[in-house]
Amino acid sequence: MASHSDGDRVAATAAETDVDAVPDKPSVSPNLLVAAIDFGTAYSGYAFLSREDFTTDDFKITTPDWDDNKDLKSSKTPTSILFDGNNKVVAFGNDAEKRFTELTEDDAHEEYYFFQKFKMLLYESVIQKDKPLTKQTLLSDIKGKQMKAIDVFSAAIEYLKNHLLEELKKRGMDRCEEDIRWVLTVPAIWNDPAKQFMRDAAEQAGIRGDCLTIALEPEAASLYCKHMRVEHKKSLEQIQRFAIGSRYLVMDAGGGTVDVTIHEILNGGLIKEIHSATGGAWGGTYVDNKFHEMLKEIFGESVFEEFKKEFLADYMEIRKTLEIGKRNFSSASSHFEFRIPPSLKQKCKDANNCKFEDLIERSAYKNFLICKREKLYLDVALMKDLFSAVCDSIVNHVKNLLKENNINTVLMVGGFSESPFLQEKMKEALPDCHTVIPNEAGLAVLRGAVLFGHEPKAIVSRIAKYSYGVDTYTQFIPDKHPPEKNKVVNDKEYCSDVFSKHITIGDVLKIDEVQKKQSYSPIYPDQKSVRFNVFTSASKDPKYVDDGSCQRLASLDIPIPDISGGTDRRVLVQFMFGETEIKVEGIDEKTGEVTEIKFNYFDTAPDDGKQFAMQE
Repeated sequence: MASHSDGDRVAATAAETDVDAVPDKPSVSPNLLVAAIDFGTAYSGYAFLSREDFTTDDFKITTPDWDDNKDLKSSKTPTSILFDGNNKVVAFGNDAEKRFTELTEDDAHEEYYFFQKFKMLLYESVIQKDKPLTKQTLLSDIKGKQMKAIDVFSAAIEYLKNHLLEELKKRGMDRCEEDIRWVLTVPAIWNDPAKQFMRDAAEQAGIRGDCLTIALEPEAASLYCKHMRVEHKKSLEQIQRFAIGSRYLVMDAGGGTVDVTIHEILNGGLIKEIHSATGGAWGGTYVDNKFHEMLKEIFGESVFEEFKKEFLADYMEIRKTLEIGKRNFSSASSHFEFRIPPSLKQKCKDANNCKFEDLIERSAYKNFLICKREKLYLDVALMKDLFSAVCDSIVNHVKNLLKENNINTVLMVGGFSESPFLQEKMKEALPDCHTVIPNEAGLAVLRGAVLFGHEPKAIVSRIAKYSYGVDTYTQFIPDKHPPEKNKVVNDKEYCSDVFSKHITIGDVLKIDEVQKKQSYSPIYPDQKSVRFNVFTSASKDPKYVDDGSCQRLASLDIPIPDISGGTDRRVLVQFMFGETEIKVEGIDEKTGEVTEIKFNYFDTAPDDGKQFAMQE
């Protein structure tokens, strides 16, 4: 079915909508099966659904049952991976944690690499402009040993891919590679290089690029909840929250980050974004970090770090206990407790020449901690404090967006959204809002990614987070351009570093719609290619690529091998921004030849000085 434009939108209120009617689906992917991988900071998993099942009303998305710790059993497994000394994968998930624990207990772990919760590296590359992500970026494991990040990410994706294929085989659902549409989830607040890094890692893992789709996590969750409100016939009030014309805020709170965006339901069950994704590093691991900071304050940072290195098995047991406690903690809880390993007690005694209990009594937390037998009990007030900073950041951000956009419905998804304490904080702060939390909110992104693979056109438009453009030359005008930009080439004066804009921040970017085309010419008669550096800007109208608002994103090269026209040649450049990844085409105006160009996000090679382009 053809997608619907904004003009086709039916201006119906929720009360006027037939709540039992299943919306028309957008055009369905031709692939026989969609397999989605949700690569999370704390937990990862996969799911799949055949085209046949998708086209029925009563479809079921399949997720595996990981043989994990009985207290943490779920359809996901920890994002932990173990390599041997030859950089070969030994185990993944809970198996990796168990195997590494056994190795540490036998003091046989030194040659191994053990990585946990490493996805945040890509978010850090987004916010730390001085540390750009490259294929050579290194990742440190739990003991500080390093491997290339691309190899770690790729190995993790490959493990999940192979596990999924084996599951299909067991079920008699073997498929040819070209029959499977793979979907990989990423946070919507990530930048384009981080998305490309994940795509490259997936391709290195053996997933064909033409069979791979990148899905934005809050969009996937939104799709899932839109489907589920029909399939499971939720209450009338909740169904109306997702009726045609309704708008709602999607808050995807995961282990590492929180993604927040605003969507509107269009006719036919299609979705458009009306506010670009924002958020921050406010995921559940923030609580872990606060907990560890508290322990370091009590026992001393050097003592705690030595304990981690020397008694990894005991340290990992503390982490697992905290994970279970986070999932269950609410303001009604009486306390939080964890077992104090004898190794930590002894380490504290050796380093400080006093008992473990004495260190607690001397600390700023003495009124909130009780040491009894082999356990440490944390008062509920202290636990609230560990949660409050991150919860307050989330709540304040959501409140501001709701106020700015006149929205009163919040959809809470992601693993951290299952936290009873976060749910309480949201409802207390937003008493006039309708808060929708689907069952198994932590699986909404994964299941929605499967649906996105089957109907990739369901999200009809997105909002540009930045202005995009390329660096170019233009004719130098003394009264207009600064003198330091004056460059002379073949006796002609040019203004360099001009930001040639292709898209403006805040623009509505429709799927498959070509944005503004720009025409460029070579400035050297013997040029056989044109190289553009692509820049983003937080400004609506940047003039030059070296002003403070601009950041280099990537480079792209367009071949123009026929030099017979000298500088009197034209190449059209057109960007398509409406999908989850940017596409760009170069068109030789003389021949009409179209070249689809791949961005070189990680190319740091300097220009050779003869690839510049001019815009008239």
